[in-house]
Amino acid sequence: MNRRIATVGCLAALGLLTGCVYDAAVPAVYYENRLDEAVVITLEGERGPYEVAVGSDSSNSLGTDECKGTAIVVKTEDGDLVGRVEEAACPDWTLVVNADGTLDYTED
Repeated sequence: MNRRIATVGCLAALGLLTGCVYDAAVPAVYYENRLDEAVVITLEGERGPYEVAVGSDSSNSLGTDECKGTAIVVKTEDGDLVGRVEEAACPDWTLVVNADGTLDYTED
């Protein structure tokens, strides 16, 4: 009986440990849109363009483990320019499209 309890305890501990090891987050660039209309975010530059649609008052991300592009361009779905950031889109950075149309691009 004690052997059975020990085995169950070891298996439970092993499950907890392996869960921690394999629970790594995927690197990504995060986009948050606080406008009341959807936007399309385009990464310009080498190996692009990459486009990500972000609905009104929502968020999205682009999984990547390296910086992409040379500029980040935000437009409405109708093609009107909201703003532009002259930097690459890098993992663990967030671009926020504020309700007033300004952009904030910061490292998390």
